[in-house]
Amino acid sequence: MTWVLSVFVAEIWTGYGLVFHVAAEIYSNFLFLAVAMVVIAGAARHQGRVRRSLSQVLGVTVLAIVSSLVALEPSWRWSLATAAVVGAIVIYLPQLMVTLRSSDLRGVSVISWSIALVTTLAWGLYGLRIRQVAVALPSVVMIPSSLVILVQVSRHRRRARGFEGAVSAPIIE
Repeated sequence: MTWVLSVFVAEIWTGYGLVFHVAAEIYSNFLFLAVAMVVIAGAARHQGRVRRSLSQVLGVTVLAIVSSLVALEPSWRWSLATAAVVGAIVIYLPQLMVTLRSSDLRGVSVISWSIALVTTLAWGLYGLRIRQVAVALPSVVMIPSSLVILVQVSRHRRRARGFEGAVSAPIIE
């Protein structure tokens, strides 16, 4: 479901790029959509849920297209910008919550979250540079979230290494 939500967010940002003439949004999200579709197809095939996944992707795609078409009307552009910003922020929150609540973070990739941090920083700076507040705004939440995730994972890994190298004290009976 996370990847289906990611597809929706990428499609909304692609629509945003088309409506607001932000070429970088179109190109980067189009590439991301291609990767996401491969991941969804592989996961759906592996889990035996191809039909269900296809209907979910089709549903979010229709919603993204309708949202983008509605935003062609200047008085409704705010709705597309809002959906894009909220979607970008919401996509980070589940991993942040898991990271804050869990003591087992073995599956969280430091490399992926480092890339996410750099990417988010770049989009924030780019949004400021082109004076598109909606492009820069998600960075306000996503940069601190990425940093918290990276700190938590680093702490977890340091603790885990400490336990692996520890020598047990002999048991005295």
